[in-house]
Amino acid sequence: MITTIENDTLSLLFGSPWPLEDHAHFVRSKALPEAEIKYDESADTYEVRAPARFAPLMGLEMPVPCRSPLPLPDFLFDYQAWITRMAVEAKRFAVWADCGLGKTPIQLEWARQVHHLTGGRVLIMAPRAVIPQTIEETEKFYPQLPLTCPDIRLSRITTREDLAVWCKEGPEPFAIVNPEKMIDGVLPEMRWLAGIALDESSLLKTGGGVIKWNLIKSCRGIEYKLSLTATPAPNDTMEYASQAAFLEKLRHEGEILWTYFAKDKRGVWKVKPHARDAFYRFMSSWSIYLRKPGAYGFHDPFSDVPEPEIVEHRIEPTPEQLAARDQVRGVREEGDLLPRERIGVAQRGKLSQIAKGFRYEGGESSRKVTPIKSLKPTVVGALVRKAAAEDRQVLVWCVFDEEAKIVGRHLKGVKGVAQLHGDTPEGKRERILEDFRHGKIRVLVGKAGMLGYGLNFPFVETMVFSGYDDSFERFYQAVRRAYRYGAKKRLTVHLPYIPGLEDHIWENILRKKSQWEEDTAACERAYAAAFSCIQNKTTKS
Repeated sequence: MITTIENDTLSLLFGSPWPLEDHAHFVRSKALPEAEIKYDESADTYEVRAPARFAPLMGLEMPVPCRSPLPLPDFLFDYQAWITRMAVEAKRFAVWADCGLGKTPIQLEWARQVHHLTGGRVLIMAPRAVIPQTIEETEKFYPQLPLTCPDIRLSRITTREDLAVWCKEGPEPFAIVNPEKMIDGVLPEMRWLAGIALDESSLLKTGGGVIKWNLIKSCRGIEYKLSLTATPAPNDTMEYASQAAFLEKLRHEGEILWTYFAKDKRGVWKVKPHARDAFYRFMSSWSIYLRKPGAYGFHDPFSDVPEPEIVEHRIEPTPEQLAARDQVRGVREEGDLLPRERIGVAQRGKLSQIAKGFRYEGGESSRKVTPIKSLKPTVVGALVRKAAAEDRQVLVWCVFDEEAKIVGRHLKGVKGVAQLHGDTPEGKRERILEDFRHGKIRVLVGKAGMLGYGLNFPFVETMVFSGYDDSFERFYQAVRRAYRYGAKKRLTVHLPYIPGLEDHIWENILRKKSQWEEDTAACERAYAAAFSCIQNKTTKS
């Protein structure tokens, strides 16, 4: 066996005749978490290529790096420092960490380390609404940086043309941009980057998305890559496959499916029982799945954050709502509705609208709004007024634009109220979010799809869900905007609902919550076991 370690790649070359010792090494190499085997027919040799960091698993010593990483800053928690070191060492890494565990400081320090090691430019790609927050976080975490490292400031790029120029010859080593810049096609200049960090990388799971594929193709070959998002559902195969494709851990997305997954009787992709250990060994070689730092032996910063208080408010339907309900269902009967499993998606949406005091009629182009008497907006308004009078910052979650307008009318006279709609201009949206973060706006009304991902609102003490849909992920993400590290007081979450119109949605969310918690806890245990196995083998070697 001929062994070479060059840059970040370990190469093991096996040729005939094979002594028993070489055969043992070849068998041992198959247990590497990440490896590629190539056969050269003309030379009759096998070459095993793997990341150099796995050399100790083969009983080999790691070469001393040419340039050592910078000392990690003290503001990182122990688990954040551990993840940052792994991500820098792995070069291409995914951080799946629950909301509030501090993915922003991880990506900022990762970017600083990559620039130090390579001398090249590092780009952070984040949702537009998150960019001002990330820039503020940079100034918060590195207040003295101009004295010690003048270059660590995020330069915001606003056009695709400016992005192309900066990637190739920008004077600033760090920049931040939103992913919509990838809509118009592949950007070859991005391959000049030393590193790219993709914040809220769940956008990659959109199967045929234009942004997704243009981004993956544009970033192919970049030496350092980091993707960061909240923990995906354990069986979200598209999320795993897309992240692996972006990080170039697979030849194509389908590879992870036919290697580790199979469909069950319901047609749902599940990890093959016999491939479970190998799957998590492979995943743990280039990613981390973190919900509770204690699962990996670290201190849990959430231990000091009080659990949210969930308060349900039952509201009786009006006669007008009952009539509209029966019209949607196509029935008129005494007592309860037809069996809930027979309620279709379209019907559930209509019932949800009726609960909030209106109903959409017609298609998108000719849509009209029919008012329906409802007591719910009054209850929502009263809950918000009470919280605002107690000087608590409030988030009001809505599902529909018309619902938000109705809620807004019930908040007249309340100081510091702002609304975000789908048609709110981007510039105005950013100003509203900035004013909300700084306490100038006391009550913000918006949708989970617009505000529920990536934004940090630990100062919010009250949430009122005027509306919610069947997505547990959206509900969970919405609550975690405020229930996170840094929250000083208990978050109160109000859930007003009308039985017969909305209770089936809430029950569906609770059912999904139970399954999600069970699945994610099992996934985290499997990850922790895989990390422990690799660490033990490395130590013994």
